[in-house]
Amino acid sequence: MRKPFRQLSALLLIAALVATATLLGWDVCNHLHLTFVHQRAGALSFMLIGASYICLLVGLRRPWWEKFKGLLLGVGFLFWGCEQFLQPGPLATVMDSAVVMIFVLDLSLIILGRLQHADDDAV
Repeated sequence: MRKPFRQLSALLLIAALVATATLLGWDVCNHLHLTFVHQRAGALSFMLIGASYICLLVGLRRPWWEKFKGLLLGVGFLFWGCEQFLQPGPLATVMDSAVVMIFVLDLSLIILGRLQHADDDAV
């Protein structure tokens, strides 16, 4: 069952890279002016890379704690992309706060893990 998730992860990764290339190409063609396509391609890139990472984690054998931390990161990117499609309002604010909370929590867990291993100089 892990192989289909890994394949889906690769497909979503390619789609995220295509969306990002579209974003950059569009920006160059429009002299770096903020456009509708820029916003949508950026949001889609976030969503696709988050989904790709989640699929990759599901397809890997890792301890549940490592998967949990990775899933937080993937969900954070998904939410960040979804939020870009919302009109300003309470739902967008809740999603934005959730994204901030997820990213701060995820990096906090990484930092705390590194602090517990004081002899590890690699960051």
